[in-house]
Amino acid sequence: MWYLRVLSRSENARVFHLAERRELKFPNGEFLRTPLLVPSFSSRIAEVEKPLNASREFIDGPFLISAFDIAKEYVAAPFDFAGAIFLDSGGYEVGPGSDLSDVSSLPSGAPEDWSPEQHSAVLASWTTNVPTVVVSYDHPHVRVPVGEQISRGRKLAIPSNAARELLLKPETHNQRFIQMDAVVAEVQHLHHFQAVGVTEKEIGNSVLDRMKNIARLRRELKRAHLDLPIHVFGSLDTITTLFYFVVGADIFDGLTWLRYAFSEGHTIYRQDYGISEFGVDTKSPKVEALCWSKNYTYMRGMELEMKRFLVDHDFEVFKHHKEALKAAFANVLEEVMI
Repeated sequence: MWYLRVLSRSENARVFHLAERRELKFPNGEFLRTPLLVPSFSSRIAEVEKPLNASREFIDGPFLISAFDIAKEYVAAPFDFAGAIFLDSGGYEVGPGSDLSDVSSLPSGAPEDWSPEQHSAVLASWTTNVPTVVVSYDHPHVRVPVGEQISRGRKLAIPSNAARELLLKPETHNQRFIQMDAVVAEVQHLHHFQAVGVTEKEIGNSVLDRMKNIARLRRELKRAHLDLPIHVFGSLDTITTLFYFVVGADIFDGLTWLRYAFSEGHTIYRQDYGISEFGVDTKSPKVEALCWSKNYTYMRGMELEMKRFLVDHDFEVFKHHKEALKAAFANVLEEVMI
């Protein structure tokens, strides 16, 4: 059985699993139980309202939308068809960068056209009764030390029934990655939040590096007696999601489910999947809609595998990639073990 041994503050040895069932708690006592695979909607997808409207028919769990897209009316309320909403701030939509599944790095809006005041206005007008997780403000032009990121996230005015999530970012414009030493130095202050987030591309330069940093963040949260879920933004596919999950990440979102097709452990070109599954005469709009629905069902199946893994941490529960998962996990464990 795989476990991590850590010395507590009292120097007594104890063990814990990196991957565990955790709760993201709301002020009214409600909670979301992890692991969670969260389908995302963003104006970085052309005509985002189309898949959002189509998905109302089958999404019954949480999903993610951007406050920027609400402010710019790329998506419209109500959003009462799901179990919970992750309300992202908009840094991804206004920035020139991309996530690792993106096919374009072009932003949908000008970076200077998204201010903290505009973000706060969306939060002030938020009236849905659906449990909401508010993600801290993000902008590609804003880079400050981790301590200030925490302070700003704490001071952000959010709806009274919402949970608060801090999205950690690099500290300066010339840094590509989150500074883990700086995060570790401030980790005890993360108790002000109900979840902590990182973007996949900013938590490391390879899958293995990202796994190590996620495991390190989980280890330090445990040392601080914080059982906060770790949210990996931009990571929702058939492979890497599992690799980050087994080392301690809990929540995964992304647009891959709208861009590609999930099939037998792989994320593949949607049109190729359409040919093999629906036939060459199936029109592209129908292929799109069928893929969205089938991908959502695939994600629910992945969640079940992940939950089964938490019972006794047996890699055999995974239908796909189990050997690669075991090997990568062993490499990470060797480096984070104390």
